[in-house]
Amino acid sequence: MQYVTGVSWSTNNPKKRTNEHTKRFPLVYYYDESGNFNRKRISRLAIPFYKAKICKSKTFFCDKCQKKFKLILHKDSIVECPYCLES
Repeated sequence: MQYVTGVSWSTNNPKKRTNEHTKRFPLVYYYDESGNFNRKRISRLAIPFYKAKICKSKTFFCDKCQKKFKLILHKDSIVECPYCLES
C-alpha cells in the first residue's frame, strides 16, 4: 500500500526550468509499505486520483507513556498511541 504525501510538477533538467522547450511532468511522492520515501512519474490524467489519496504525517506526544510517535493520517483516522496498545 502506498501512502501518498504530495503531487508536484518537475522537469528533466533543473537548469532549464525557465526554458519553454523543457518538458514538465507530474510526480507523486509516497511512502511504501516498508516506510521508504519514493517518487514516481505519473500521467496527467492520474493527478486528481493521487491528490484525493494524500495523507499527512504528523508527530504526536502520548501523555500516558511520555513518548513521541509519528503516524500517517488519513481523513477519518483516530489517533492511538502504539506504545500504550502493546502493553
